[in-house]
Amino acid sequence: MEEIMINKYCKDEDQRKAWKHKLSLIKHQFKTRWLAAHKKKDIFEKNNRNWLNGMTSLPLPMPKSSDRSKRRKTEELRFHDVEELTYATHMKLRASGKVAASNVVKDLTKSPTRAQKYRVAIKTSNKDESCQLSTLEALSMFVEAGLTRTQYEIIRSTNKKMFPCYTILQKAKKNCYPIKESYRITATSAEINLQDLLNHTTSRLILYLKEVVDTLNKKDKQQMQLICKWGCDGSQQVQYKQKFENETDSDANIFQSSLVPLQLVCGKKKVVVWQNPSPSSPRYCRPIRIRFLHESVAVTNEEINYINHKINSLEATEFQGTKTKHTMLFTMVDGKVCNAATLTTSTMKCYICGATSKEFNDLSKTRDVKEESMHFGLSILHARIRFFENVLHLSYKLPVEKWQVRNQSEKEIVKQRKQVIQERFRKEMGLIVDVPKANFGNTNDGNTSRRFFADHELSASITGIDVNLIFRLKIILEVLSSGLNINVPQFETYARETEELYVQFYKWHPMSPTLHKILRHGSVVISSALLPIGLLSEEAAEARNKHFRAYRLNYSRKFSRENCNLDVINRLLLTSDPLITSMRQKPKKRMKSFHTQALNLLMPSEPPSSYTSETDSNTSNSEDETE
Repeated sequence: MEEIMINKYCKDEDQRKAWKHKLSLIKHQFKTRWLAAHKKKDIFEKNNRNWLNGMTSLPLPMPKSSDRSKRRKTEELRFHDVEELTYATHMKLRASGKVAASNVVKDLTKSPTRAQKYRVAIKTSNKDESCQLSTLEALSMFVEAGLTRTQYEIIRSTNKKMFPCYTILQKAKKNCYPIKESYRITATSAEINLQDLLNHTTSRLILYLKEVVDTLNKKDKQQMQLICKWGCDGSQQVQYKQKFENETDSDANIFQSSLVPLQLVCGKKKVVVWQNPSPSSPRYCRPIRIRFLHESVAVTNEEINYINHKINSLEATEFQGTKTKHTMLFTMVDGKVCNAATLTTSTMKCYICGATSKEFNDLSKTRDVKEESMHFGLSILHARIRFFENVLHLSYKLPVEKWQVRNQSEKEIVKQRKQVIQERFRKEMGLIVDVPKANFGNTNDGNTSRRFFADHELSASITGIDVNLIFRLKIILEVLSSGLNINVPQFETYARETEELYVQFYKWHPMSPTLHKILRHGSVVISSALLPIGLLSEEAAEARNKHFRAYRLNYSRKFSRENCNLDVINRLLLTSDPLITSMRQKPKKRMKSFHTQALNLLMPSEPPSSYTSETDSNTSNSEDETE
């Protein structure tokens, strides 16, 4: 009744408010009398007959006068003094019940500058209201800061006008997940159907690139291609106290597959529409399947065959007038996965050419490479660590100059030298090297190896290894991780010279398989890669192992293993959503320079200033460095 009457008779907002106030009084009286009659209709009608038959009046709209009429009516009033008119307005407002308005009029006349302060305050207030974060901006902040719901609501309580309600964020989060039918969650696994995952990833990218995609012609929109890299890896986990239905199941290890979108291209000329700005960042790493299994050759091959079967049945994604095909590159791998995929039984054997450790230092001997092993890339993160460990273990055995130490006295010499080197690294560089960690792994990680090669002169002084060899290894790692196109003939020559330098000084100690792979076969792998080798790193997948542990501990429900796995994979999807990730403000990093020798190994068409190097600018030569 209220809505019908107001819509029919009320002409302006003031009248609507007056009618709503009057009708609310009538509704209140009705409710009071109805409850007094114990909600009995006959008693209500009997006790309130006179009230029901009575009448009430509703305020009529005041006729609006034109400006000319208002000036005519107030002509006599305007002859009075301003103070008198202000006081009269103040008292009239108070008498009509508008106390707040009366106080404002009184306050405005206290000083000549008070009115200006009111205007500034009102403008500032309106500006603050307009600064409320959009839903996507708030969700990006929520993801970037790693907040929980409780933490977000605490932050929101400080300024509710700026931050949207968490329920709005929940609705936006659902858009970051593929369709429900794509999930397959059990107590020991969590999986997203690969087709649905790629459909969702593509659609979110196109939403982010909407302005760019709209400028493409219809033919290019139908010839788009999303290039992704994928891989699988295992890691150890903390065991939880929940029981499994099957007693043989365990959550001590996980084995997960994931993908990272690298490029979105269109047309026959493969024009790049979007390029992943941080291909080694876990913020673009999307989960495919996670299982509580120990990494083994059988499990690895099963996973590779399973994902390859899914890849072979992929269909193009159609979204908002675009049609996108998918290309998957199997490059996010480490040495274990490569050995398992190529059925290489020994870790001291090259999976590319089949050479054993005894043959690595024989530079005169050549072997045929396996073409099917070229697509794995060069595993740059692990290459950096293996280079570091190769130099480290070589330095331990310098006094005895033997690769395999079997004599007890020689073992003691190696042990003592190892302790001296570890102590010097700790004191002079602040590094803890070759020490087992409490739960799993050791301290020889990516950051330690970066520090090692950054100050190659001090590293050479501590280890006793030739400074030029360490410097050349540093240059090779810098070029491989640059993400730029590499001059393959120049790189091949440089790697060959480095290989010869190693054999010249340390022929008694075979290279590690990784060092042999890059120095001997690196140029062939680089030339066969679809994209620059630096974009194909496995670093994003390695970082996701750490994230899995953190999300499982802090962002998941623990009363059910299925719900726990669902929460973890949803958090992995949320933090890798392309639309949300692309909105984040990239941290500012100080641009570091390439060494001249590194620039010589890169293609001149590439602008080297676009790359932020992780290496230090110190060198062993006196040559100047350029950006």
